[in-house]
Amino acid sequence: MKNDRGLRTRLVAQGSVALVATLAMAATLAMAACGGATAAPGGAAPAPVAARAMPAVPDGLAHWALDDAAGGAARERLSGRADSVQFVFKRARFKPDSDPLWRAPAKCIKGGCLLFDGYSTDIAAPGLSAAQVRGGLTLSAWVAPHAFEWGDGDHYSAVLSQFDETSKQGFSFGIHRHGSWGVKLGFGSSVTDLRVRDRKLARDQWAHVAATYDPVSRMARLFLNGVQVASRAAPAQGDFTVPATGLTVGRHTQPLSVAGVFRFNTYLGLMDEVRIGTGAADAALLAKVIADDLGARGGKAPALHPDDVKVPLATFDGDRHRPQYHAMPDSGWMNEPHAPFYYQGQYHLFFQKNPFGPFWHQIHWGHWTSPDMVHWREQPIAIAPEDDSLAPDGIWSGSAAFKEDGTPVLFFTAGNDSERIRERSALATPKNLQDPYLLEWEKYPRPVTLQQSGPGYTGDFRDPFVFRDEAGKRWFQLVGSRIPGGSGMAMIHESRDLINWTYRGPLFTIDAKKYPGFEKTFELPVLLPIGKGVDGRERHVFLNDIGAQSYYWTGVFDPDRARFTPDSEAPRVFDLGEGHFSGPSGFVDPKTGRSIVMSIAQGERTAQIDWDAGWAHNAGLPVEMKIGPDGDLRLKPIDELKALRQAPTLSLENVSVDQARAALARAGGDVIEVELELLPAAGVAAKRGLVLRKSPDGSEQTALYVDTARARFEIDRSRTTLDPDMRSHGVQGGDFALNGEPLRLRVYLDRSMVEAYVNDRKSLTSRVFPARLDSLGLDLLAAPEDRVLSLKVWPLNAKDGKPPVPAAPAGIRFDPASAFRTGLANGDFAACDLSGWTVKEGTAFSAAGISRKTLVDGAVGYYGNHRPADACHYAGAGVPDGDGAVGVMESSRFVLGGDGQINFLISGGRDSERLYLALVRAADNRELMKATGLDFEQYQRVFWDAAAYKGETLYLKAVDRATRKGGHLNLDSINVPVARLVK
Repeated sequence: MKNDRGLRTRLVAQGSVALVATLAMAATLAMAACGGATAAPGGAAPAPVAARAMPAVPDGLAHWALDDAAGGAARERLSGRADSVQFVFKRARFKPDSDPLWRAPAKCIKGGCLLFDGYSTDIAAPGLSAAQVRGGLTLSAWVAPHAFEWGDGDHYSAVLSQFDETSKQGFSFGIHRHGSWGVKLGFGSSVTDLRVRDRKLARDQWAHVAATYDPVSRMARLFLNGVQVASRAAPAQGDFTVPATGLTVGRHTQPLSVAGVFRFNTYLGLMDEVRIGTGAADAALLAKVIADDLGARGGKAPALHPDDVKVPLATFDGDRHRPQYHAMPDSGWMNEPHAPFYYQGQYHLFFQKNPFGPFWHQIHWGHWTSPDMVHWREQPIAIAPEDDSLAPDGIWSGSAAFKEDGTPVLFFTAGNDSERIRERSALATPKNLQDPYLLEWEKYPRPVTLQQSGPGYTGDFRDPFVFRDEAGKRWFQLVGSRIPGGSGMAMIHESRDLINWTYRGPLFTIDAKKYPGFEKTFELPVLLPIGKGVDGRERHVFLNDIGAQSYYWTGVFDPDRARFTPDSEAPRVFDLGEGHFSGPSGFVDPKTGRSIVMSIAQGERTAQIDWDAGWAHNAGLPVEMKIGPDGDLRLKPIDELKALRQAPTLSLENVSVDQARAALARAGGDVIEVELELLPAAGVAAKRGLVLRKSPDGSEQTALYVDTARARFEIDRSRTTLDPDMRSHGVQGGDFALNGEPLRLRVYLDRSMVEAYVNDRKSLTSRVFPARLDSLGLDLLAAPEDRVLSLKVWPLNAKDGKPPVPAAPAGIRFDPASAFRTGLANGDFAACDLSGWTVKEGTAFSAAGISRKTLVDGAVGYYGNHRPADACHYAGAGVPDGDGAVGVMESSRFVLGGDGQINFLISGGRDSERLYLALVRAADNRELMKATGLDFEQYQRVFWDAAAYKGETLYLKAVDRATRKGGHLNLDSINVPVARLVK
C-alpha cells in the first residue's frame, strides 16, 4: 500500500455470520429475558418496568416504504411529504443525470427498496419535535448491509439519526464496526450507547433491526428479527429529547469527513420499510410487523447475491472519462492490484478496494477474474477485516503463491493497531478448491511472519511478495521495510511450508545518500525472472514503489545466499509518466512462462472531482517484461489485448507524412489502439509521435512524442483540457534515444487513460480529461521528410467484450469554451483587490482577505490543481479576527445572460444559515440560490443552473455571520454569464 499510510488504521470492518431468528422463534421468545446481550459499560441499574406513557405504534411518527421506484424523493407515508434523496448523479458532472438507486420488488422486502451507495446517498427529512418523542419511540428498518465502516468518531453508520453531540440530545441508530449495531440516546448530560456485539449483522443478507426507548421504565432495547437481544437502563439524570435539527436516513446527522466532501458514518447497502413509531414496541408487536412485511413472501426475506447490494457498473454509462477496457471496480475507490495467479482456467487479480466510495478508506481486498487477462469481471469481496486478533484494523497489500499440492495461497498485510508492531504477514486459502472462481477465502488464524524486534527496526513491515525456488523446494517472502538512518529495503524470509518463516536479512541495500528519497520504505517489492543476460546468467528484475513512483533494478538473485546483486546500484524509473504507473505486482504466467507486471493507474483528480465521478483509479494493462541485449528491460503490453480490437478504421503502409495526416483526420476516438512506425529523416531533429483527443478547433489536444533533438519521450498536456479543475497540465517524460532505429509507438487510449510504449523499451502512462465531448481527433507529429512505414487505428471493445457505451452529455451542462470566464466585475479577484464588490457591513470582508497564498498554513492547498503562484483569491481567514469577524459583501449588479449557468470556487466553514454565497434578485432582494463551505479549506467548485433567471437583474451576496472555529469563507473563480453590468 503506497499512499495515505497514516490512514491505515481507519479501515472498514466486516461482519460475521448473522444469527437470524425465524418468526416462530420471535413468537416464542417475544417476551423472553435478554441473555448474553452486550451493552456499553457504565449504565445505571435497570428500573422496574412500568406501563408505557404512550401506546406503541410502530409507524406512528414516520414511515418510508421506499417503494418510489423512480425520481429524486422518498415519500413519507404519514404526512405524504416528499423527502429529498441525496444522490451524486441527480445532477451529474461527467455523465447523464440518473435517479437514486431504486430497486425492483424481487430483491426487496415489501414492494421496492433503495440502495444506499455508502457516500452520497441519504434522505433528508424534517426533525422530530421534543413533544413527539416524549412518550418514547421505536426505530426500525429492514437492512442488508454490503460492508461495514471503521466506526470513525465512534459514530454509527446511521440508519436513522437526529443527534447533536454538543447538547447530547437525540438518537443515532445504525451499524458499527464488524457488523455490530446499536443505538445512541442523548439525555442532555450524558449519552447512552446500547450496542450489540455478539449478534452481528451479516453482509448481503436482510435483517430486521429495531431500537426502542420507554421513558417510564427508562429502558432502551434492541431487537433483531423480532427477538430482543440487548437492553440497558438510561442514566438516572436527564430526560431523553431531540435537538432542533433535521433527521437523516442513511447517514449520521453529524458525520466526520475527509477532504471536506467525503462524509463517513454513512450506510452502504439495501434498506426497506424504515419506520419511526410512537411508544416503545415490544417483541410481539415487532414480530407482527415483520410477519406483515413478509406476508407476500411466505414469511421469508429474499436471498441476495453480493451483486444485488453493490452499485452496478451500468450506473456509470456515458461517463466521459471512465476507462472501458481497463480492469477497475464497478464503483468506488481502488488502489494497487496485487496477487495475480492462474487457476483452473481463470486468471485472478486482487486489489485494494473501498466499497464505500471513491476515496481512501475502509480498504478490502477486491477480486477480479478473467479467462485471458483482458476480459475482467469483478467478483465479491475476497477478504475483509474481521473482529479477530489477526487483522481487525486492515487487510492491506500482498501477493499469491501455491502450496506444494497446487492450492492457491494469498499473502496479505494484516493490520492490528493493538500490537506494538501493527503490520504482520498473514495468509488465506480458498474454502472450495472445486470453484474455479475461488469466491470464498479463509484466513489462517495467526500471523505467519513478524518483523524482527529490537534496535534497528522501524515497524514498517508490509506488502509481502512470495515466490518459489523450484530447485531448492522452498519459498521466499519479500516484505517492504527500511533501515533507520539508512535506506529502504526488502526483508527476505525463507520457508519450506509457507507457515514457518526464517529471516535471511535484506535482499540488497543501496546508499540512500546518493539517491535522495530512497531512505523511505521500499513498498510493494516484486522480484521476477526476465531471462538470461549476455553473460549467460539468469537475470531478475526487482521493482518497488517509493512515494507512488515505481523503480526497478536488473540483477542476479542467488537463492542460496538469499541476496540480489543489482547490475547497477542506481535505481531506474519504470514508467515515464511521473507517478501515474505505480503499485507494481507481478507473476510468472504458468501457461507461457512470461513475467508479467500489473499496476495501478492513478487518477490525479481532486477529492471533489472523485466525489462527482463516483470512481477513482483503475489498473494498468498487463505488461510483459524480459531482458534486452543491452542488459535493460524490454516491455510491451501482452498480446492477448489484441482480442479487444474491432475492425480497423485506418491501415496505412509506406506513405508520406501528409498522406498519413490526411487519413488520420478521418479517424479518431476515445477508446482506441494506435500503432505507428515512422522512419525519421536522417539528420532532421523533430518531435515525432501523435496528437490525441484533439478538438475540431484545436483548443484541446494532447501531444505524445519522441523529441529527437533532446532525446526525450514525453507527453505534453498543456492544452489537454479547458476545465481548470483538472490536474492535466504540463509536460511529463524522461530520457529516450532512438539510436538510429525507426520510431515504433504503440498507444492505448481509454477515455482518460493513455498508455504508450516506444520501441519496447520504455512506457509512459498518463491521464487526459478533455472537457469537450468532440475532442476525439488524431494527428501526426513528424518532420515533412519523414516516412510513415505503418499506421493503424483500431476501435476497442470494453472489458466485457462489447462495444463501449458512448460518452454522453453530462447532467451539468456548460460550454467549456466560455464556462470558466467571468463576466462579473473582478469575479475572479484577478485585480487583487475588492473592486467590483461592495462591503455592506462588518469586517469579515476587506482588502486584508485578498491573498496570493496557495497553501493554508503552509500545508493544505487551497487549490486541488495547479494554479499560478501570483493569482489572487479571497481568503476569509486572513482578515483580522478571521473566524470571529462577521459581515456582508455584495457584487456589482448584472443582467444574467448566456446559458444562465454559474459556477464558482468556495471553501471554508459549513453553515448554510450563517456562512454562504447567495444569488439574489435585485428587485426584491430575495435569495434564489446559496452555497456554503465544507469545513475544509481546499476549494470545491459549485455549479448553479440559474437559467430560469436569465434576463433578470441579479447580484451575488457573501454572508459571514458565523463566529465559531472555521467561521470564514474563501472565494475564487466566480464565473457568471453576464448580458450586461448594471450601474
